[in-house]
Amino acid sequence: MADNPTPTPTPAPPPSAKPKPKQLEMDRAHVPWSEEFDKAKWTLPPVGIVLIALAIVAVLVVVVGYTNRAKPVVAGGINGVNAVQLQDNTILAAIQLNVSNITEKQWFIRNVKATVKTDQGEYSDDAATAVDSQRYFQAFPALGEGTAPILKFDQKIPAGQSETGTVVVSFPITKEQFDARKSLTVTIQPFDNRPVTLTK
Repeated sequence: MADNPTPTPTPAPPPSAKPKPKQLEMDRAHVPWSEEFDKAKWTLPPVGIVLIALAIVAVLVVVVGYTNRAKPVVAGGINGVNAVQLQDNTILAAIQLNVSNITEKQWFIRNVKATVKTDQGEYSDDAATAVDSQRYFQAFPALGEGTAPILKFDQKIPAGQSETGTVVVSFPITKEQFDARKSLTVTIQPFDNRPVTLTK
């Protein structure tokens, strides 16, 4: 049998497989455009639960604020005032105070400050020490007339007890201006407590 003159065609090599596309990696700084932005990946709980939680928090804040509110530590007032005129248009004033400790523990007076308000302005002064106050009473007998003992710094006032004492202050005004004052305020600062204000 004769050979076939036409050669058999050689089969074409199979097409090379296309490389798989590289999968995009998520980068927090560079989000690909193919990422969906139509909804968040998490949602809030139902509105009713959120409102109930907010109401509970509000009630707790009110209760804590009420129980921790500042409570008064002192009751009392200004019983009387003596004032003497000095030569340089300055006065010395002896202010008699009644102070009651209405707390359940004793406390100590840290300092006392007085403020007078007049038509000419407002003036303040820290109370003199017990030693200086005694010298003022000796130099100006009218200043100490009818006054109680001097209220001392660091003086202890037991729980539920009252003390009557006098503090001496100085203001750069005349006695006439002091007598025509609008108000006189004494601020007592105890240790470890809020200041107490007495006004007359």
